[in-house]
Amino acid sequence: MKKIVCLFIIFLLNVGFSKAQNPLLDSLIHHIHDLSTQKPSLNRDTNIVLSLSLLTERSINLGDSRELMFLDSLKRFTVAVEWPKGIGLYQRALGKYNDIKGNYTEAFQHYNQAIQTLKKAGGDPYELAYTYVLAAFVLNNNGLTNKCLELLYEALPYAKATTNKNNLGWIYDFLGDYNYYDPFGVRNYKKALFYYKQVERLMPYTTSPTLKADNPHCLANVYMKLGNEALATQYRDKALALAKSYNNRVVIFATYADLADIYDQKQSYAKALEYRKASLDYARRSGWKEMQSRAENYIYRTYKQMGDYQNALKYYELHKMHEDSLGRFSVQKAYAELQTKYEAEKQQLRISDLENEKLIQWRNFLIGLSILGLFVAGFVFWSNHKLKTTNKQLSIKNKEIEEALLKGQTLERKRVASELHDNLNTKIAALRWRLEALDTSKYPETDQKIHAGILQTLEDVYADVRLISHNLLPPELETEGLSTALQKLIEKLNLNTKTMFHLIVDEALPRLNPTTEYQLYSIILELVNNVLKHAQAQKVWISLSEKNQSIFLTVSDDGVGMPTHNNPTGVGLRNISARVESLKGTWSLDTKPKVGTKISIEVPA
Repeated sequence: MKKIVCLFIIFLLNVGFSKAQNPLLDSLIHHIHDLSTQKPSLNRDTNIVLSLSLLTERSINLGDSRELMFLDSLKRFTVAVEWPKGIGLYQRALGKYNDIKGNYTEAFQHYNQAIQTLKKAGGDPYELAYTYVLAAFVLNNNGLTNKCLELLYEALPYAKATTNKNNLGWIYDFLGDYNYYDPFGVRNYKKALFYYKQVERLMPYTTSPTLKADNPHCLANVYMKLGNEALATQYRDKALALAKSYNNRVVIFATYADLADIYDQKQSYAKALEYRKASLDYARRSGWKEMQSRAENYIYRTYKQMGDYQNALKYYELHKMHEDSLGRFSVQKAYAELQTKYEAEKQQLRISDLENEKLIQWRNFLIGLSILGLFVAGFVFWSNHKLKTTNKQLSIKNKEIEEALLKGQTLERKRVASELHDNLNTKIAALRWRLEALDTSKYPETDQKIHAGILQTLEDVYADVRLISHNLLPPELETEGLSTALQKLIEKLNLNTKTMFHLIVDEALPRLNPTTEYQLYSIILELVNNVLKHAQAQKVWISLSEKNQSIFLTVSDDGVGMPTHNNPTGVGLRNISARVESLKGTWSLDTKPKVGTKISIEVPA
C-alpha cells in the first residue's frame, strides 16, 4: 500500500513541477520528491507527511489551483502510514480549506478534531499551538472575540515552548490587532505598537512567509495612526515587497486597502478607488471569501462618500451576498441586551412619573373645587385639556415601550438561537465525535446496536436543535423578507415532520415593515406549533396575500378540529390575539370536529 501511495505522490509532484507557480511551494515539492525516492522507513514516511501537510496548507493559503490535489495526496499518504499525528494534520488542513472557503462551522469542527487527535498523538506543542490559533480566528470571524482570546491564551504555553516562534508571533499579532482595529473598540495604538514590535523581534525565529509580510503591514498601520508617516511608508513598502515575492495575495489585499484608506481621508477618491479595486482583485485571486466581502464593503463605503450611490449600491449588494454565503449567525452582545432592557425600564419610570403627575393634578382639582367654587367650570375645562395631553404622552411612551420590547424580544431570540447553534450543538457534535471514536468492534452485538442507536439519536437531536435555532429568527426574515423566510420554513418542516405543509404566497406581495413581518412570522410559528401538537393533521395550507392595503393570512388543516364545548382560549391563541391586536388587525376561528380548523387574519399593510 505504501509503495502504491508513494508512486502516486511521485506522479502528483511531477504534475506539480509542470505547473510551478510559487517558489515557496516549488521548494517543498522538490523536498518531498527527494524524500519519496529514498528507501521506505518510518522516519522517511513521517517526514513526507510533515512536508505534505506544510505544502497543502501553504497552497490553501495562497489559493493555489493545486490545493485539492495536494489535500487528496495528504489524505492518501496519511491513511497509508497510519500515523496518528498525520491524521491530526490532515484534519487541520481540511479545516483550513473550509475556513478559507467560508464554511466556518465545518472548519471549526475539523480544527477541534485536529486538536483532540494531536493531543492523543503526544501533544506536539508547535502543531497544537497552530491549530488552536486557527480555531480561535474562526471564532473571531464569527463575532466571538472573547472566546477567541480564551483559545489564544490556552495556546500561549504551547507557543512559548517551541523554538519556531510562528505561533507566538500570530498570538501577539492578534493582540496587536485587538488594540488597533476599530471594531474591537479598544483603539490603544501604543499598546498595539508594543505587540507588533514583539512580533518583529521574533522574526529571526519564524518561518511563516505570511507572518513576515503581515508584520511590517501592521507596523505601517500603527505608525500612520501615531503620526509617523515616514516609518509607515517604509514598513508598507517592505510589506508589499515581501508579499509580492511570496505571492501572498491576502497581505497585498490588506496593504492596498490601507493605502486606499489614506486617500479616502484626503478625499482623493479617484486614487482611493484605484487601490480599492486593486485590493478587491487580490482578494478574489486569494479565493478567500472573507477577504472578498471586506474588499467589496470598503469599495461601497468609498462610493458612498463620493455620492455615487448607484455604484455604492452595486458593491453593497455584492458584499451582502458574500456575507450571506459565509453563513454567519450574528451573536448579540450582552451590553446590547442590557441596554435595551435599561431603555425599557427608563420608559416605564417616565410613565410612572406621568401617572403620579396626573394624580397630583386631580388632588389640586378637588382642593380647588372646594375652595373656588366659582371657578369650577373653567378649572374642569383646563383639567380635561391637561388630561388629554397627558394621555397623548402616555400613548407615545407606550408605543416606545412596545417597540423596545419587540427589539428586546428579537435580540433575545437571536441570543437563544445563537446559544443553541454555537454552544449546545457544538457540545452535541463533540459528544457524537467521541462516541464515533469508540472502537465498538469488540462490543457484543446488543451493545453495538445500542451504540448505533445513541449515535442516530444524537444526529436527530443535532438536526432538531439546528432547525429550532434557525426558526427562532431566521436570517432570511431580515435580509430577504417574510415570503422567503416562510419558503425556507416550509422546506424544513416537510423534511422533519409527517404532516405535509403547503405554502401559497401572492407573487405581488411587497416587503412589509420589519415589525409586521416579525409579528406575522411569529403568528405562523405559533399556529404551526399548535397544528403539530394537537391537530393530528395530514395536510396544512398556509396562504398569504395582499389586497386593498391589507394583508390576509390563513392557516388551515384537515385535522381533528377543536372541541366545540370548550372555549378555545389557550396560551397559543391568546398570544396570537395579542400579536394581531398589536398590528391593529382582526382574526377569526372556524373549526369542525374531524374536518379541520381554519384561522383567518387580516392586518393593515
